[in-house]
Amino acid sequence: MRDLFTRSTSNPILRPNPTHDWEKKVYNPGAVFHEGKYHLFYRAVGSGSDWHSSLGYAISEDGEHFERFDTPLLERDPKNPLELRGLEDPRITKLGDTFYMAYAAYDGKVPRLCIATSRDLKHWERHGIAAPDYNFVATGGKHIRFRNGVKEESPARLGEEQRSKAGAIFPEKVGGKYWMVFNEHLMWLATSDDAIHWKVIPNVFLTARKGPDLFDNAFVETGPPPIKTKRGWLLMYHGVNDTIQYHLGVALLDLKDPTKILYRADKPIFGPREKYELSGLVDIIPGLTKLLAENKEAEVKALIQKAEREGFMPQVTFTTAALLVDGIVRLYYGASDEFICTATAKLSDILATIP
Repeated sequence: MRDLFTRSTSNPILRPNPTHDWEKKVYNPGAVFHEGKYHLFYRAVGSGSDWHSSLGYAISEDGEHFERFDTPLLERDPKNPLELRGLEDPRITKLGDTFYMAYAAYDGKVPRLCIATSRDLKHWERHGIAAPDYNFVATGGKHIRFRNGVKEESPARLGEEQRSKAGAIFPEKVGGKYWMVFNEHLMWLATSDDAIHWKVIPNVFLTARKGPDLFDNAFVETGPPPIKTKRGWLLMYHGVNDTIQYHLGVALLDLKDPTKILYRADKPIFGPREKYELSGLVDIIPGLTKLLAENKEAEVKALIQKAEREGFMPQVTFTTAALLVDGIVRLYYGASDEFICTATAKLSDILATIP
């Protein structure tokens, strides 16, 4: 792995607040740099029988020390059954004078990618499902799961036609259209006339690769919104390998045609290394979410220890924001689905790894 990024000495920069019952875990934040400040929109999971995800909000002058609000910025709509288990993993893109948030609404069974907009980052209007005509099943969607550390692959099932999440909107139009890359296990592209209503290009855009030593040989998932460079669109994505490690991969897309992949790296540019990235309250550990919801702390601890002991502990750095400020790319990522961290690298150093 190319060790391009320097982690903040303040990591984790955001931890669950024990006085907030809606913050049992904090992770997977979207972010923007606006009017000289860093704005963080993070996923928070509460506890108890009514557990669900909401979106918190925090602001920083330096990008590392944040002041958070005491209540969620966006909560689930009790009148909307699609949001029964809340809102997840926001990614933010500014287009003109409007901010666009792509987030997943989760009903407990199927996530659906949705869009919200704001002019001031504090008041958001929800616009519903981003691509209601998208069919995850018909376009070849599949699931990758790990059972006792062994990868299992299965086709999408009926009832999952609208399954979608992890949307990252490009920061400007390309060829007169807005563009977005989205989803997990496989990744697709979509286009739009207004950045709210999206039409999916049915051909799968990015898949896992075969090879025992590749960092993305199990599945892929969208990372942060792409960054425009002189050489092309810099796309960072999550690659998961067969030992359940989440790394950040990089690809370069054609500036005039994002469907064209000019380069895809064989080695990741960032991945789990520190203690807070190697073990924690990772969602995909079987049974963990249920125990958290029931506040069974002793059982949670025992389950994590078992996963570590048997070598089935996922190691997660999940990057949902990458801000380019004065030539520096600042990542914001969820560590072990429990904390929020940040790391920085020069854009020039990242591009230097691309032939």
